[in-house]
Amino acid sequence: MKKSWATKDMGKMLGGDEEKDPDAAKKEEERQEALRQEEEERKAKYAKMEAEREVMRQGIRDKVGI
Repeated sequence: MKKSWATKDMGKMLGGDEEKDPDAAKKEEERQEALRQEEEERKAKYAKMEAEREVMRQGIRDKVGI
C-alpha cells in the first residue's frame, strides 16, 4: 500500500490546476481596498506625529532664538 504524502493543496502550490472560487475577484478587491485603507491610516498617523514633532521643534527654536 503506497501512502501519498502530497495533499490536495500541494498541486496548487506547484502551479497545478486550481479550483475556481466564484468570489475570488470580489475577495481580492476587498483585500486590496483593506490594504489601501490601512496605508492611508498609517500615512495619517505618521503625518500627525510629524506635525507634533514640528510644533515641538518650533518651540525649541523659539526658546533658543534660532
